[in-house]
Amino acid sequence: MKRNQVVLFYGLPASGKYTVAKEIQKKCGGVLLDNHYFYDLFVGITDVPSELRHEWFHRVGDVRRAYMDVLRKFYPRKKQTRFIFTSVLLRGEQLPANLQKFAKDINADFIPIELKVCKDILLKRCNTVQRKKREKISDPKEYEKVLNKWLPNAFHSRHPNRLVIDISNLSLDKTVVAVRKHLRQFD
Repeated sequence: MKRNQVVLFYGLPASGKYTVAKEIQKKCGGVLLDNHYFYDLFVGITDVPSELRHEWFHRVGDVRRAYMDVLRKFYPRKKQTRFIFTSVLLRGEQLPANLQKFAKDINADFIPIELKVCKDILLKRCNTVQRKKREKISDPKEYEKVLNKWLPNAFHSRHPNRLVIDISNLSLDKTVVAVRKHLRQFD
C-alpha cells in the first residue's frame, strides 16, 4: 500500500458490513472501526426513549467524531494504514463527508463500498444468533418496519473511488475477492 486508505463499508442493517470488513481486515490488514463500537458504548447503560433516539444517535456521532480527531492528531504518519469503517447511512448524514475530510487530512484515499442485498435475504439474515449476540435488530417484523422506512432514504455514494456490489447471492469469499480487487487499484 503506497498511501493510507480510509475504507467505508455501508449498507442497510444485516447487509454484511461488519462481516466483510472483518474479513478484509484479516486478509489485508488495517484498523477496523465498526459503527457498533461507538453505539455499543452506550447500549445497556442508557435507556433512550424513542422520541430522543435521533438526539442519542447524534450524540454517539459526536463520540465518533472525537475519536477521529484523536486519530487525526496522533496517527503515526510514517506508517501506511488502512482504516476500515462500517455504517448504515441515510441521505443527509455527515459521515461520508467527515471521513473524506479525515482521509484528506491523513493523505489517504477514500474508498466507499456499498453492500447491496435484496430485501428477502436481508429479512432472513436479520434473525441470526450473531445479530442477537451483538444486540442488533433481529426480529423480522421489527426489521421489516426499519427497512420500509430506510430503503427510500438509503445513501448512495457518487464518489469516483466507490464500489457498489450486490452480495445477495455471493459467498463471503467471493465478496472479499471482489473487494480486495477493488482495493488493489489504490495500492
